[in-house]
Amino acid sequence: MANPLGIFFSRLAPEDKQFIKKIGISLIVLLVLSALGWYIYVNFAKEQAEKKLAGEQTEFPDLASFDTILVPEIQSSEEQPSDAAQKTEGFASSFDEQAHLQLMRQNANQYNYKVAHSHGARIAGFLLADSKRRAEWGRILLRVGKPHEAVSVLQRIALEDIVETEVAIDMAFAMLRSGNADGAIEFLDEKIKSSNDLDLLAAKAAIIGEHPDVKSRAAAEPIFLKSVRNNSPNANYWYGRFLMKRGDFNKSKTYLERAVKIKPNEPHYIARLGMAEFYLKRDSNAEVLYKKALNINPYDHNTWFNLGELYLSLANESARSQDARQRTHRALESYMRSISIDSLHPMANYRIGLILNGNAQHKEAINHLNIALEKMPEDIPVMQQLSSAYIKIGDTTTSVNYLNTILQLDPFNRIAASELNRIRGL
Repeated sequence: MANPLGIFFSRLAPEDKQFIKKIGISLIVLLVLSALGWYIYVNFAKEQAEKKLAGEQTEFPDLASFDTILVPEIQSSEEQPSDAAQKTEGFASSFDEQAHLQLMRQNANQYNYKVAHSHGARIAGFLLADSKRRAEWGRILLRVGKPHEAVSVLQRIALEDIVETEVAIDMAFAMLRSGNADGAIEFLDEKIKSSNDLDLLAAKAAIIGEHPDVKSRAAAEPIFLKSVRNNSPNANYWYGRFLMKRGDFNKSKTYLERAVKIKPNEPHYIARLGMAEFYLKRDSNAEVLYKKALNINPYDHNTWFNLGELYLSLANESARSQDARQRTHRALESYMRSISIDSLHPMANYRIGLILNGNAQHKEAINHLNIALEKMPEDIPVMQQLSSAYIKIGDTTTSVNYLNTILQLDPFNRIAASELNRIRGL
């Protein structure tokens, strides 16, 4: 029996046969390439999944729980890998360490300490093996709000006879943030004995200025006046911040301007100067400075919050309702940027709840107000907003409970008493 396909091809012209042949070859090549691509993809996905699983299974110790850094035990000869395996593993490990170190430093230089910390946590042992890397890691821990861990990391190098000024200052502020102000002052006193660096003296004054004992804070003033003689930017900044907390905004502005003049691109100097302008009711200057600081460091949740405070203040002062709405919207955007960086920022969550309550978004307001109340459990304005939100959604019992709690804390609170009487009258 004749082959129909053979008969079909025998009747084709030579050029048609050549065309069909080319099509066939192209399809075969595409099929081979597709199979190769699929094989590479499957193996790559498998490799990535294994890496991810290994990363998820790795747990890093809480350094704050140890007085000294734990040293891993050396494996017995039977457990040690072969020379070839050690070389391969060493290469991969070295690549990971260097890659994470580079990303940690890159993000720290860009003030993104949260991401810098995530990379550093993956190579904690590598960072602790070298004094320079240990100092970098301690600073990042301090910047991300882990002062206890920063103390544990920095203590080995900070207690040496010769310590870099920046490391000593980081150690002192980590001790202060850990609740050990007196220990921080004693530590700096020891370092000052062997160093003429006035920044150490300025750091001591700054820590005294934040001492829990209000009476002890008075001792900071004469130390600051001595430390600012060398026109150090840090000394001027810390003194300006100290004066601001005392309410002397004009004098604070003077010293903050000196700090910014010496280091014009330091974002926390610029942001603090913006605060001084805000308190002096120079709103346009404050806005410019806040935005300049955030352009350099967009990860500063406190400056985003302060920008929100500026816009909300302007909204409250607006004579036209349209201006008030626009400025309130800007304030809300700034507060939202703040909590996108620090989701538990208590005052930012409170302000968001306040604005959402005013916009009749009561359920959304309750979510943010509960976060604020968790951080500030006896804050009366937060509870007043929660009471207002719950009564609006029909939960009278919860609303009354908050009003009763307010009156327990402040028996003469007229707003809570009036609202409680109104609800009872209903």
